[in-house]
Amino acid sequence: MKVKMNKRVIVSILVVVLIGVITGGVYAYQSKVEHDKQVKLERDKAYRKIEVSVDKAVELAYNSRKNTDIENTNKSIEKLKKSDQKDLKERMGKLDKLLSEINSAKATVEKASSSKSEEDLLNAQKSIDILKDEYQEKDRVAFQENLDKIKKSIADEKARVKAEQEAKVKAEQERKALEQDSGLNQNNVFDYIKKFLVMRGYNPEDYILNNPIGNGPQAPTETPASDTPSSFDVKYQEKYGTGAGMFRVTKSLDGQVQVVKYVGSSFDADGMGEVSLP
Repeated sequence: MKVKMNKRVIVSILVVVLIGVITGGVYAYQSKVEHDKQVKLERDKAYRKIEVSVDKAVELAYNSRKNTDIENTNKSIEKLKKSDQKDLKERMGKLDKLLSEINSAKATVEKASSSKSEEDLLNAQKSIDILKDEYQEKDRVAFQENLDKIKKSIADEKARVKAEQEAKVKAEQERKALEQDSGLNQNNVFDYIKKFLVMRGYNPEDYILNNPIGNGPQAPTETPASDTPSSFDVKYQEKYGTGAGMFRVTKSLDGQVQVVKYVGSSFDADGMGEVSLP
């Protein structure tokens, strides 16, 4: 009877110990699971912070376009899992392409502004037309406005040069027409005066002739020039004396060139004659 009791006690003790062991094991396991779960939550929370930081870095790189921000963003992406890097790297690759196109357009517009050559203007326009992404819209508008101003300035300059050239051609044509029509012009009026002086027995070298004033009635006395096809007044001064006056050289209505000499403001009686050049 005593032996049976001892066995029962031993069995009871073993059962209690076994239950304790099992209970302790279960508790330890549950504690470990809870710890691992907490560690995972903290790790996920820290990783999420990194993801948010990288997203902000990408946004900053797009907004600032600075090389330092782009480089830092690319380094930040490398901290993520490989599976999480793909989309972000594609976004940064697109940014690199968009900025490359913007910088290329800027360079070609600046070159066109400097050279103003037709080839550079065409290349600048082509580079602007490539900027089709919404991200590039402000750049495209600014570059196009700048290029349009360059084209306008070139067109204005060409128009100015053309107008000047046409004015010169017209003036030359009018001058030649006047010479052909009258036979008397600003280039040969001195020749008529000198020949007149020789005809009257004077030495042309004794007279200092001023620049001719043409096609207008500027003589002080009798012979009006308003109705003549061509008229030049040339003031003179005697080189070796005090005499001064004016020669009026006109082409008469019958086509003859007439030289009239004035002494002071008076008509010289011996100072009129028709002159022809060889």
